[in-house]
Amino acid sequence: MQNHEQWLQIAHEDLRAAKGLLKLELFSAVAYHCQQTAKKSLKAYLVFKNHRIVKTHDLLQLVELCMKFDTTFEKIVDQANLLNPFSTKFRYPSEYDIPDLQDSQNAVKQAQSIFNFIKKKTNTSDKGQRNIFNNN
Repeated sequence: MQNHEQWLQIAHEDLRAAKGLLKLELFSAVAYHCQQTAKKSLKAYLVFKNHRIVKTHDLLQLVELCMKFDTTFEKIVDQANLLNPFSTKFRYPSEYDIPDLQDSQNAVKQAQSIFNFIKKKTNTSDKGQRNIFNNN
């Protein structure tokens, strides 16, 4: 089984890359790394819960899987929805405008929020399936 901390480490590297690229005004790359931060953070939580990793870039699908363990993941649905298209949206020329500074700063903020949310969730000793008889 993969270690959730390894997933979080790689997610953190993506977040740091996004922040560094923001300073260089490489906004398309910022958006991509923000989406990757969220994706790898969500997968870290699934590993933490001993759930198999699903091969997907769809953040909403990953949030939905996480919600099976913890309904408070509903709090990050909007953030995941904002970042979700960035796995491909700005990597190739398309009908979309390249993100600007404000878009990129917002993407970093959302990615940081998801990363922090999941890091906090995995800093507990509660691993594995939740107890269905526990109302917490």
